[in-house]
Amino acid sequence: MVILDTNVIIDHLRQPPDTESLLIKLKKKIDRDRLAISMITIQELYVGKSTKRKEDEKNLLAVVGALKILEYSYEVAKLAGELERDLNLTIEFSDAAIAATAIVNGAELVTLNRKHFEKIAGLELFHLKAST
Repeated sequence: MVILDTNVIIDHLRQPPDTESLLIKLKKKIDRDRLAISMITIQELYVGKSTKRKEDEKNLLAVVGALKILEYSYEVAKLAGELERDLNLTIEFSDAAIAATAIVNGAELVTLNRKHFEKIAGLELFHLKAST
């Protein structure tokens, strides 16, 4: 399974229609049933003011509706807290939760901000070129 960081979804939604976003490239290389997002990503996406506009929300729902949404479980919350507590760097709550979701589910993480996640033990970052 491959979990998409929130920034992959945001990047896709901001691209002009004729642009091949990272999400489109991933969909060409990975079976649809292997692509997922964390429940935390839903929250992060709704923080954006554009979701107040019905057309933008409709586009958002079309994108995330095609993805598996992974629950924010006790196990994920516990690991996310431990990551925040034990890392020797500052990590945002949402990044810790998304990383923990990937680790708990034995998934790789696709992100446009690799620096946020590189030092997290046990987290596999997805490389598009290596998977082709």
